[in-house]
Amino acid sequence: MTILSRSLFAASVSALLAGTALVPGIALAQAPAHAAAPEPGKAIALTQGQIDGLLVAQPELARLPGAAPDKPDPEAEAQAQAQAEAIVKRNGFASLEEFQDASDTVDAVLGGIDPETKSYVGPTPLLKKQLAALQADKAMPAQEKAEAVKEIEAALAAGEPEKPSPANITLVTRNYARLSAAMAEGDGKPK
Repeated sequence: MTILSRSLFAASVSALLAGTALVPGIALAQAPAHAAAPEPGKAIALTQGQIDGLLVAQPELARLPGAAPDKPDPEAEAQAQAQAEAIVKRNGFASLEEFQDASDTVDAVLGGIDPETKSYVGPTPLLKKQLAALQADKAMPAQEKAEAVKEIEAALAAGEPEKPSPANITLVTRNYARLSAAMAEGDGKPK
């Protein structure tokens, strides 16, 4: 799982509200390496209902049309905002902000789950593993490889983020297969 693909839930809502839609088949990994990561929201105590709501709402949100970035349309943006709000409310969230907080909390846990062992190890060991695999990759073009190495090294230099709560780790780990499948559908890449 790439660094950027772990942000699928957060990025899709952010992109929608910014006037662009992430469409299936367009991988987040194609974004420029210098793209800023979404600002993390507050960590919340997750419930199974929120996980289920995220999994149902995400594909619906991804299908919402986005405005053309070069032609801002406040009316279309307001309509998309209202549709997104209705989708998240229909799926058990009080607001888009609550949906985003739940999404960010899930993302924080997913960022530390080893896809091979399906257990939480934290993001630093995974980044180091990803860096080693990247450096050993002989097929990747040199410039692309250098950018990816720089991105991972910057993430490592930023330090270990605060560890999610044990209850959130347990809940997300228990739902890891479903969450990974949803992310794979969203970016067209197997996990």
